Amino acid sequence: MKNWVKNHSLISYFVLAYLIMFGSYFSFIILRPGEPNKAWSLVWFLGAFSPTISAIFVAWVIGGVNQVKHLLSGFTRWKVNIFWYFAASFLFLGPLLIAVIYGLLGNPVIGLRTGITIPMLLGQIFFQMFSGPISEEAGWRGFALPRLQKKFSALISSLILGVIWTCWHIPLFFLTGATQMTIPFPIYLVLVVTQTIYATWLYNNTKGSLIITTLAHFSFNLTGTLITGLVSLMPPMLFYMTAGPSLFVIVVVVIFVFGAKYLSRKPERELFFQK
Repeated sequence: MKNWVKNHSLISYFVLAYLIMFGSYFSFIILRPGEPNKAWSLVWFLGAFSPTISAIFVAWVIGGVNQVKHLLSGFTRWKVNIFWYFAASFLFLGPLLIAVIYGLLGNPVIGLRTGITIPMLLGQIFFQMFSGPISEEAGWRGFALPRLQKKFSALISSLILGVIWTCWHIPLFFLTGATQMTIPFPIYLVLVVTQTIYATWLYNNTKGSLIITTLAHFSFNLTGTLITGLVSLMPPMLFYMTAGPSLFVIVVVVIFVFGAKYLSRKPERELFFQK
């Protein structure tokens, strides 16, 4: 089994991440334990962190402690050009600009939802950092993306990873209260795949900085929490119909300018996934 995992590390990773996510969430959804609060804490942790848990486990199997350190080393790469911090933050700043323009044009803005206090808002923002950005990036970008790019171009790797990443969220479409329940699956698929291409662009131009991709992931998630969620600045469907296509256009420009092969104009020897 150990040799099989070593020879099929990428498949092993995806299978394990899916087994943990689908097993934990669907078990909770179907069984509904008698004490949902305590049970949900464990289910949420296993599901949300399944990409990282799987990546660490497979990395340890194929290379021990050194491979795990290499996997997590992306979280130490913070010395990058400030442009990339802005580019990562733009996944929130761009949609926020659209929402502000929407309000300035005289459209009705709900604002902070009734019953939501500032401490609750800050707590939700803090939760968003762990629910996705920190819990997933070591897996999708730290483990899967470099291995995909050794076999495929950056664009094809992103398309493959984007579909896999989208489908990994399927249990959330059946979970009451989850953001995914408010978005039609085809729209969600396009959004996540587009975000994946954007994240690959960031990753390849920052020598594999998981700090930058985590910031981008956080910024993307924050749009749903604030702009169409707790601080409702735009109707959700209208937001998806404006912000989504805008990001798609930006990604098309990135592909055209930086090239589909690497999504980067850096020399091949400087690309992180080649090391």
